[in-house]
Amino acid sequence: MLEFLLINANTPYAIALTLVLTLAVLEGVGLVIGFSISSLLDHISPIDLDFDAGIDVAQTGLTPLLGWLCLNKLPLLIWLVLLLTSFTLLGYSLNFLSYVYAGHLTSPIISTPIVLIASLFSTSILGRPLTRILPKNESLAVSTDSFSGLSAKITVGTAKLNSPAEAVLVDQHSQKHYVMVAPEFAEESFSQNEQVVLLRKSGSIWLVARLEPF
Repeated sequence: MLEFLLINANTPYAIALTLVLTLAVLEGVGLVIGFSISSLLDHISPIDLDFDAGIDVAQTGLTPLLGWLCLNKLPLLIWLVLLLTSFTLLGYSLNFLSYVYAGHLTSPIISTPIVLIASLFSTSILGRPLTRILPKNESLAVSTDSFSGLSAKITVGTAKLNSPAEAVLVDQHSQKHYVMVAPEFAEESFSQNEQVVLLRKSGSIWLVARLEPF
């Protein structure tokens, strides 16, 4: 069994498995000494670039991709472990089936790109239910009612009265939250990258108005 796990054809998946175990050990040690690997990774998450590094992720067209991957809705450590675990299991499974039915293992040059793409789909599928259990902003409990009056930026879609769009805001604890927004009046609409101010909730949707410059 160990020989199969460490054979050359399985090197990429052995490395991924090692990374998963290393992250688990580091996070466990961090909990003991009061240092969180998860918090550190969230600070360097790509979705923070638009606020922290002056780079607008929405303008690069990455926001829909990040949403599909659940990268902007899960703690980065959880997302990374999910991706690496999917990559490991799918890679080993592919080579096991290749060995059983074809009598040989698949070359990493061929299998790695295939497994990586499959892992991204797996991460997207498995990540969606996890977003309801493990929200990205989990360190501080913040009532969504406190969002009233805060500014937000449209990230995905065009906000119309009966067609809400996704927007991102930063609360008083510097945590990001993704909310669905729609204009308060039917004649208004807000496109991607526009700044709006949250007025009040209507069910799960925030009604917003254009943020006027001072």
